[in-house]
Amino acid sequence: MHKLLTQLTLPATNALKHEDDNYLRSRFIICYTILLFSIIKGLIVIGIVLPKQQTTQVVRAAISTLVYGVLLWRLLTKPSALKPIAHMMLGMGIALVWTSIFLYAKQINLIALQFLFMVIMGSFYILGSRLGIIYAVVCTTPIIGFLAMGGDATVYLNHSDFQQLATPAYELLAALNFITIIICQYMFYEAFMQNIRDKEALNNRLKVSMLEAQKLAATKSSFLSTMSHELRTPLNSVIGITELLIEDKPEERQKENLHILQHSANDLLSLINNVLDYSKIDSDKMVLEKVSFRLSEFMQNICTSLRVKAKSKKLDFVLETDPQLEKLWVSSDPTRLSQLMYNLGGNAIKFTEHGSITVRLQCLSISDDKATVQFSITDTGIGIHPDKHEAIFESFTQAESHTTRKYGGTGLGLAIVKQILSLFGSELHLESSPGNGSKFSFTIPFTIVAQTQKAADTDTPQTDYSHLRILVAEDNDVNRLLMRKQLEKLNIQATLVENGQLAFEACVNNDYDAILMDLHMPVLNGYEAVHKIRTLEDNNKANTYIIAFTASVTEQQEIFGSGFNDFLYKPVNMTELHNKLENITARKQLML
Repeated sequence: MHKLLTQLTLPATNALKHEDDNYLRSRFIICYTILLFSIIKGLIVIGIVLPKQQTTQVVRAAISTLVYGVLLWRLLTKPSALKPIAHMMLGMGIALVWTSIFLYAKQINLIALQFLFMVIMGSFYILGSRLGIIYAVVCTTPIIGFLAMGGDATVYLNHSDFQQLATPAYELLAALNFITIIICQYMFYEAFMQNIRDKEALNNRLKVSMLEAQKLAATKSSFLSTMSHELRTPLNSVIGITELLIEDKPEERQKENLHILQHSANDLLSLINNVLDYSKIDSDKMVLEKVSFRLSEFMQNICTSLRVKAKSKKLDFVLETDPQLEKLWVSSDPTRLSQLMYNLGGNAIKFTEHGSITVRLQCLSISDDKATVQFSITDTGIGIHPDKHEAIFESFTQAESHTTRKYGGTGLGLAIVKQILSLFGSELHLESSPGNGSKFSFTIPFTIVAQTQKAADTDTPQTDYSHLRILVAEDNDVNRLLMRKQLEKLNIQATLVENGQLAFEACVNNDYDAILMDLHMPVLNGYEAVHKIRTLEDNNKANTYIIAFTASVTEQQEIFGSGFNDFLYKPVNMTELHNKLENITARKQLML
């Protein structure tokens, strides 16, 4: 049957060869089929009744055949005229039903019922439910009216009336009507099933695309992890060595050059962090650390760096801290908080040519274990038009098209700030207008660190770390040298090895309070080395405190899921290193 229908509907299919909508194709083919079979029925009636001189039937058949022929030609030459053609075709069908019942047969016969069914199905299938209901009501009205007027309720299956249609015209007409009804049902069912098959095929393609996207995301994550390591590792050396040189009391001329080198390296690091962290936040891989630090000291260190940058543009840079926060120690993520301040403070300096930048910390509320702090960064820069306040938070977007050319930047800073603040459960607020500067503010609730957890409240760490036994596993020669110098400044004589295998062997043969383990090393990487250490029979050695020493920004979840106790980002910040050593010291005291 399918092959026969394919041949019969070939002209209609060719007319819609570029149409992908299965339902539209089926509507077109249903209309085409009804018109084609109506023409065939008309020709059969004419051919049979003409010799028998049934003039009325001949005229009726000739007129309907001519009309249907014109409609079919119009349908094939202009498929877009489907709806008006369908209206005329269905109107002819209704006319045949009405005249058959009230003028010719004067009874409800099989032919009238068949036309009724075709009109109802055709109107619903071709024109939709609303017009289908209208046509159905109009077409069934003569039958209801005929019965209401006392007409015979019996449906006649023969043609024994005063306008008898000659045999076999009646039988052929009934048969072709049945075939038309069957084809209409079949075509619409096929369209329905084809739509289901297309959706299943689309779902399968979507599944394949999702798998490919996941593979691509995994590849991107791996690439970013590698790039993070490769870019941040040399930066670790540049920033760390620069910091050590500055602390060695160089000449004033050398100190100025070292500060320029330090700030340039920090700017490059900030750019790398923005690009890599944006991808990391976008893939939901970022989690917040919980590190104890003194908030006022932390902000002074950040603002010291920003103040030097502002000074190079002859701008005043002011830090105002609420007295309630001066000696407050909190538990939070200093890395992400510094990102917020460097992005917002750096933007304020970048877009300010004259005047000042003010960073203000205000304590909104404080209790025994909670403190809510509002951070604000106010500048006297170019300002932002209110229409652009939403746009600047989008990725790779700046307020004006010329901004990137004049001031530089990737347009990622505020997008990252917005996403990081969402991790803190906070939002960024902006007050700004052109020429009147800008004020960015946000609020963060901090957990206050109990007195027993605080380190000594002095400007420089006074804790004696000389008793700590530290093992450092790092494959980069310059980084090993830098770590050795940084730890020596804290009176720690560390053991340094080049790969994970040597770290495992050193752990087997010695007792360490902590291991700083690089993740990407030859012979045995950090993950494999930690796994081997955790499976040692000696519980003390197996439970050694191990800190992931990494330049990657996308491996926090993997780090904690692989047996590490903590992680330390490269380039290593001395304050963060001090905090980690405080935790190691506290852990060692608890175990004594």
